[in-house]
Amino acid sequence: MTLRSIAQELCEPHLTMIGERIGKVPGLIAELREAVSGSSDTGSGGSSSKARILVDASALDLLNNITDEVRIAYTNRYQDAAPTLETCITKISQDAHEPDWETTLEATLNWAKDQIETYLRPKKLRRLDGVTCPSCGQSTYSEDRLTALYVDCWADNENLKPHQEWTVECKACETNWTGTSEIKWVLVALTAHTC
Repeated sequence: MTLRSIAQELCEPHLTMIGERIGKVPGLIAELREAVSGSSDTGSGGSSSKARILVDASALDLLNNITDEVRIAYTNRYQDAAPTLETCITKISQDAHEPDWETTLEATLNWAKDQIETYLRPKKLRRLDGVTCPSCGQSTYSEDRLTALYVDCWADNENLKPHQEWTVECKACETNWTGTSEIKWVLVALTAHTC
């Protein structure tokens, strides 16, 4: 993707596939800002004086991280104070850059795009409750005893991918396995456990 096309997805409404149709969607940054603001509660009487805005702290942290990274890249490139996030992205996308800068700036904007898409539309993963990670030996992690192993096995919300395309991730040790030869142990574990 070019800087211009990445910037368009981040900052401007654009056309994309929604299910089996093409539709116009807002820029990813606008979607993230909407996620930050959460929802409002007008109270049982509908009075706006009781309106309360909830803030999604994770979305706010992500927006702040993206703003910091893009503004740092902008300052490094132009040796000038960085303006607002959208202004930085627009300027970066409209200017010509040397190949090294082009690569660096494209990586930064792609990272921002991927982070937002992952946050707003996370992949549907299958938890592997009770299955032990062969790398770290844990089936749970953290004080909350969260499931350690997850399988990325869904092509969409209803259909499974062929098992040759599955990816397994351990959230405890951050190890990944891909392909049939690497995930045979998962297939065996799935048949041994009631799923």
